[in-house]
Amino acid sequence: MTSRKVTSKNWNTVYMLSALGSTIMALAVGIQPLFLDQVLQIPFEEAGTINANIQVVVEILSLILIGYFGYLSDRYGRIPVVVFGFLIAATGALLAPFSPELGAVLGIGGLVVYYLTRILMSLGADAVQLQMTTLAGDFTTYNNRARFMTNTVFMMTFGSTIIYAVMMQIPKQEGGIWIVMLAPAAIGLLGAWVAKNFLVDNTPRLEEEERPWKRVWNLAANDPRMLLCFASAFYTRADMVFIGLFYMLWSISFADVVGLSRTDAVGHAGLMIGLTGVMVLICIPFWSRFIENHSRIAAIGAGLSMSGAGFIFLALFVNPFEWGVVLPLMLIGAGQAGCLVAPRVLISDLAPNKIQGSVQGAFNVAGGIGIVLLVQSGGYFFDAVGPRSPFVLTATGNLLVMGYAIWLLYNGVDESPKHILQKLKKTDLKPLVFMTCLLPLIWLLGRVAVSGMLPGTGVDEMPVGFFNRYLGDWALNFLILSLAMRPLRELTGANKIAKYSRMIGLYAFFYATLHVLVYVWFQWDLNWGEMAKDIAKREFIIVGILAYMILLPLAITSYKKLVQTMGGRNWKKLHRSVYVLDVVVVLHFMMAAEPENGEPYIYGTLVALLLGYRARNTKWLAPYIKMVTRKPATATPAKPIGDDAREAAKKASAAE
Repeated sequence: MTSRKVTSKNWNTVYMLSALGSTIMALAVGIQPLFLDQVLQIPFEEAGTINANIQVVVEILSLILIGYFGYLSDRYGRIPVVVFGFLIAATGALLAPFSPELGAVLGIGGLVVYYLTRILMSLGADAVQLQMTTLAGDFTTYNNRARFMTNTVFMMTFGSTIIYAVMMQIPKQEGGIWIVMLAPAAIGLLGAWVAKNFLVDNTPRLEEEERPWKRVWNLAANDPRMLLCFASAFYTRADMVFIGLFYMLWSISFADVVGLSRTDAVGHAGLMIGLTGVMVLICIPFWSRFIENHSRIAAIGAGLSMSGAGFIFLALFVNPFEWGVVLPLMLIGAGQAGCLVAPRVLISDLAPNKIQGSVQGAFNVAGGIGIVLLVQSGGYFFDAVGPRSPFVLTATGNLLVMGYAIWLLYNGVDESPKHILQKLKKTDLKPLVFMTCLLPLIWLLGRVAVSGMLPGTGVDEMPVGFFNRYLGDWALNFLILSLAMRPLRELTGANKIAKYSRMIGLYAFFYATLHVLVYVWFQWDLNWGEMAKDIAKREFIIVGILAYMILLPLAITSYKKLVQTMGGRNWKKLHRSVYVLDVVVVLHFMMAAEPENGEPYIYGTLVALLLGYRARNTKWLAPYIKMVTRKPATATPAKPIGDDAREAAKKASAAE
């Protein structure tokens, strides 16, 4: 793998930078709830949503750039990206404590400034973490990769848990919150200096200027083991964020009940999170031996099962200060050790040398998308349902991917103890897509089941509005995803994804139908008279009914036999109404939302962009687009006529 021998000094540098990068990220996430509460004075009723939204915004912007950083590291080297990552994180950390003052000066508010500084910290720390795992893959061979990769992950975990747990005791002291807020700035400057002076990079450069996204996509689409790695990243990267964010919020919300101050609650939560990290550290060597002597796929499945069971166990506790919560946290830590190590080892095995950074970047992007979707849903669950509900949500994701790993093993996609692949078969993604689309309903049903088992938290106490809004949101999400399938296929060249578009569209109809049933049955108990009065008072419901009437024939005619009966031309004409449907649904969403809620406008922008992409090929618009985008024709001299022609002929004969 390597062109030169990698020394222990080189590895020690990687280990140190791994710990520093993860510490920056952990401190930024861990101190966030207390900073918002005590400095920015965010109302606690909005704490769950705002904390989750910050994480979501941070991850969305990181997603845009982190994959590109992987490509840049393949083209120009790992070290410049690492140095830049540390410096940008240090800049964000240096500005974050002064968010209120900067917001007042700029006239945009302290919370907006804090959003921006968190983006810088997250982007920088993510860039560093990406390069550390990439270098661990660069420096190793197939036989020793598990050992050195687990050492790297061990140091990342050490920074994000042990150092974090110690430093999170500082806010208990007077002025301690400012020390913890500024600590990542110092760590970032130290990391940049160490990387510049001691880090080495002997990886061959990617010579092609074309970005290798299509190659990465084909690699992922044609190897079921690679798909498992990406699915694992999507569902499990958010797990420790859930512990760091929602366990912290849960402790703060329960502090008044048990007679503790919120700073004491932060200290307790930091200690519990630290203990979880200790368990991760203890178990990492075990997973290293397991991966070296058994299957990578089996290791992923085992880690997911332990983590998922731990989150379900944690959701059964009412009081976060009970010492019994240590048991599920330890189980989560043991499972997370496997989830952190095994997918990274396997994806490094499968990635070609020259695009290792791009593959690792795509792996991180998959995890970031998972954080965006899961953390946002978790924040909504935290505020609308209760502080334990996010743990049920992430547990189902872990168990879902565990099921996919078992399915791969059952179908013979595995490795022998000598790491020789026994059977490589192309697998259809439909089972994974089907389970993924069903996941929002599983989250909801899981929360209902847990609520029914716990005293004082019955289903009747969960607001009907939560059920209705939740199902409606997911119906819109799947409609937009279905609309995005064609642009995604054309831009990536991945034509295989077209066959999943119909399934995604039918899931949009499925969630829309549940959305309607909750309104008709749960909210009004089939009382048609009262329902009619409510519809007359709220115009957005009329718009929603119109949207469902458009959607219903589209769903009914999605089956192959009906397509054949109608004929291809008629079927296409009918299904063009999906573009009208998307506009009507977004309008329904905007009318139903609160005026200060900016989420509908984000959805509206997405739909506008996707419709604009689709409209560029329509018969009536395409000529205008070509007129605007075509290159200006080169002017050709006019042919001379009359006297000018005779004069030109004389000049030509004279020249001869």
